[in-house]
Amino acid sequence: MKPKKIYHKDPEHKCGPNCDHNHIDKQIEDLQNFKEDKVKVKIIPEKEANLITFSNFINFFPPVELPFTITSDTQRLLSLNNDPLSAEWLFNFVLGKDDIIDEYTEYIACFSIPDTKDFFAIVYWEACLEGSTYYLTTFSKSGIVIDKSKIAGTNYKDDGLYQMVCTISPGWLFSCVEGKIDEKGNPAPISSEEEHLYKSLQLSGDGEIVPI
Repeated sequence: MKPKKIYHKDPEHKCGPNCDHNHIDKQIEDLQNFKEDKVKVKIIPEKEANLITFSNFINFFPPVELPFTITSDTQRLLSLNNDPLSAEWLFNFVLGKDDIIDEYTEYIACFSIPDTKDFFAIVYWEACLEGSTYYLTTFSKSGIVIDKSKIAGTNYKDDGLYQMVCTISPGWLFSCVEGKIDEKGNPAPISSEEEHLYKSLQLSGDGEIVPI
């Protein structure tokens, strides 16, 4: 017959290695500590899902200090702090209803242009099988798209990889230069007949992107 368990609270009780007692003093102490700790710990509510609103969308784009240059390393640096955006956000505020994207297309919210009082200007990154693109997009205060333009990125063409870099000045001037990248990742000469070898864009006071 199995011996009956013996319960005691004497902390000085020396039971030996074959103790068959339940030391409820320790159990009571642990339970009391647990209750006290629960009172001390601040309960953090679960994070609410981001609602698909324009104000939440704009908040994904922190202002960047100008001048700022978009290079081949920019996406890697931005991805360390910025989470990918789902296509749902883009379809609600940037993409047209007839635009089609596949499962390989990715988006990252990059940054916003500072000190735009009458409009918003944001830059987002889009990657697909053909390459990647940084788009400058401007919105009215109510969230209506004003203008949109490619300002940087990479493009895989039949004759190689082309890269466009962009420097943004404090005066909202976007200087974009495109060059061909050789097999070692170094810039290579391209034909003067290639389009978009060099272009400059200027943000107007009402949010239009004007070639200059």
